[in-house]
Amino acid sequence: MDRATEYVEGKSPRPAVCKLTGLPVWTVQGTDPSAKGKNTGAVVKIASEYQPVPPETLAGTPFRPAVFRGLKVTPYVRDGWVSYTVWADEMLSPQSSNRGGKQANANAAPDASKAA
Repeated sequence: MDRATEYVEGKSPRPAVCKLTGLPVWTVQGTDPSAKGKNTGAVVKIASEYQPVPPETLAGTPFRPAVFRGLKVTPYVRDGWVSYTVWADEMLSPQSSNRGGKQANANAAPDASKAA
């Protein structure tokens, strides 16, 4: 999990900020160890006030299984090629995502609608 970097032509790289929320952007490198070929994973971006904490490592493996809630894909064109950015609202452990309903999570930004 790293802080995303924004590159603007002619300017120094700087930490990325979500254009919609103003929150810092974090990146997670997801991978599928059973996938064959070149496309075995993807970077997922999460806008959150605090750095998301990955789930615990699965015993006996180097993997940290995660569930991404609120996935969105944003396509864009660069140098004549269509690419995309994968966004998620939050990252959860598979155990907490199986409990059903919206779970309180350290990865989630505070919900402003609940402020009184």
